[in-house]
Amino acid sequence: MEKNYIILRLGSVYGYSTDTARIDIMPNLFSKIASQNGTLKLFSGGRQVKSLVPLIDVARCFKYMEEREDISSETFNLTKDTVTVKDVAEICKKYNPKITLRETNDEIPNLGFSLSNKKVLKTNFKFLYNLDESIKEMISKWSKINLIKDLEHVRDGENEFIDSRGKISNHELTEPINLIGLIDSKKGTTRANHYHPIQEQKCLVTKGQFIEVFQDLLNKNSPKITQVVDEGQMSIIKPNVAHTMVFSKDTIFLNLVRGEREHDNYGVTHTIKHVFVDNEEKDLLLSCYKFDCRSCGNTKLKRVVSLGYQPLANNLLDKKNDKCELYPLEVNYCSKCHNCQLSVTVDPKKMFSNYLYTSSTSKTFRNHFVIAASKYIKEFKLKPKKSCIIDIGSNDGVALKPFKDLKFKNILGIEPAKNLAKLANKNNIKTLNIFLEKKNIKKIKKKADLILASNVFAHSDKLKEMADCMFLMLNKKGTIVIEVQYLLNTLQDLTFDNIYHEHYNYWSLTSLINFFNQFGATIFKAEKIDTHGGSIRIYIKKEKVKIEKNVKNLIKEEEKFGIKKFKTYQTFAEKVYKIKSNVLKNIRKLKSGNKKLIGFGSPAKATTALNFFGISSEIDFIIEDNKLKHNKFVPGVKIPIKGKKNISKDSTILVLAWNFYKEIKNNNKDLSDNFINIKDLEN
Repeated sequence: MEKNYIILRLGSVYGYSTDTARIDIMPNLFSKIASQNGTLKLFSGGRQVKSLVPLIDVARCFKYMEEREDISSETFNLTKDTVTVKDVAEICKKYNPKITLRETNDEIPNLGFSLSNKKVLKTNFKFLYNLDESIKEMISKWSKINLIKDLEHVRDGENEFIDSRGKISNHELTEPINLIGLIDSKKGTTRANHYHPIQEQKCLVTKGQFIEVFQDLLNKNSPKITQVVDEGQMSIIKPNVAHTMVFSKDTIFLNLVRGEREHDNYGVTHTIKHVFVDNEEKDLLLSCYKFDCRSCGNTKLKRVVSLGYQPLANNLLDKKNDKCELYPLEVNYCSKCHNCQLSVTVDPKKMFSNYLYTSSTSKTFRNHFVIAASKYIKEFKLKPKKSCIIDIGSNDGVALKPFKDLKFKNILGIEPAKNLAKLANKNNIKTLNIFLEKKNIKKIKKKADLILASNVFAHSDKLKEMADCMFLMLNKKGTIVIEVQYLLNTLQDLTFDNIYHEHYNYWSLTSLINFFNQFGATIFKAEKIDTHGGSIRIYIKKEKVKIEKNVKNLIKEEEKFGIKKFKTYQTFAEKVYKIKSNVLKNIRKLKSGNKKLIGFGSPAKATTALNFFGISSEIDFIIEDNKLKHNKFVPGVKIPIKGKKNISKDSTILVLAWNFYKEIKNNNKDLSDNFINIKDLEN
């Protein structure tokens, strides 16, 4: 019996693949390098000849020949393109001009050969795919994978299909796997506390949720970072990254690895023990982590930036060796309402019960509130004998004092810090030492015509309760005026040091409107102001009122900037990490001449910046005008705080309170030549 056969002699088969074993094929390798802005090295000038064939056309030809009953006992060369190595490199250059082509002059013994495809073409088989488009596709797909720059990142399923039976969600793997571990974990437990020297590890959650804590072991300045991994998401951990899983729910996940999981080699080759989250830290994370949006309740939050584990910014130490608690300082973004917020909630009593920041210390702030009071009196026709004004988070009474000076009788401060409330009452500004909670509202007897909340609306973890309380205290025609640090300024000006644990929320006008819409309230006016490196002031009423043009203009400005696009926040994070590198480099230059370096001003932003940069011994001490802070230490970095008398004229003075730089220089003209703004070290 005569045998029937068809032999296809394949050229080099190319095409996009998630299997790293196929990267050695020259078009694939070149496309992969091109996707990473790399260098293509062309030995012997890239003169080598290659006969290539697209993978999909190979599969098509197999099917085609199977269906051709008239063809038998034949051999065909299956190739599409015969090109040089340099030709392939130039196509890669066409689709990514950033790559480098480097030719060498060395001779190689074999320049390759070509295969003729004339015979297969005579069968009327037609190739549908070409080299040019295939390289474009490969560069595009691999570039998307490499956009992820985190040491650990979380990926949602893609190409979801949902019908009455349920949901299909796909996860594309960037390398092959040979082992799958099915792991069941109980709520309140931990796993890992190790790293993998070689393996990339992927964990796909099928049920439950965990907090991933991770740190780059190859970079000594790498911060400790957290990330929530939810049901249906896959966590990807790169080699030499220490990681710990803290389970916030009963969880089942698949551990997908290329390598080994044998317990005999645990701690020897594939997995090395590295305990960096103990039981105390585990319990802290479980108690303070925030899994949903404070504004709208959305559970799908995306991490914007991590400043590492940090102390409470205003909780100065009495003694250098006093212990201070450290919490993750990370900002997440809500794609639903566009609010930015911290990943954790610290007990407010730890931060506000004894508060050392006094607004009245600054002449800039005193003037700010004097001007504001005059503006409100005129705009809302407030009367000294009749109008009631309540200030939320009133500090030492700085915002109410201008009203008191103008003989207003019905003014009231609400201040949770016992020491500040006492100070305000001592100055005859009536102040209740309470948190703004519904259980405390009964203590406030009179409805307010004007409620002020300056730099406190960012400080609440219970936003809805705070808003409810303000509306309960407000008369029907009353107005609420809120001042908050403006997210747009933070993103534009890279004022990352305005991020600290007291500020749970980081507001844009877009997110503020989305929040107050829930209460049927209207933001009818909005304006930018200069405080705190850029803030926004909003005016709110419960009654129907015409929305002013400035609101619409600011919304347009935010949309143009990209306030609703996550890429905007990713770009911000990249720039912040670059700032850290630049500041450390410039600090080393300042210290190279053995000059004495001291700081000026110890606001919360200084604590954030110094701890993020890892600057401690580089600064001898910090000068502070606020006497309440003298003889204390900045938490974390433990730099001592002193009075002005300790300044020596041969010192370089680094102004940490950069938003008061001009005021500080004007108040210390004899030393003005010695001052450097810390913002000037960021470039």
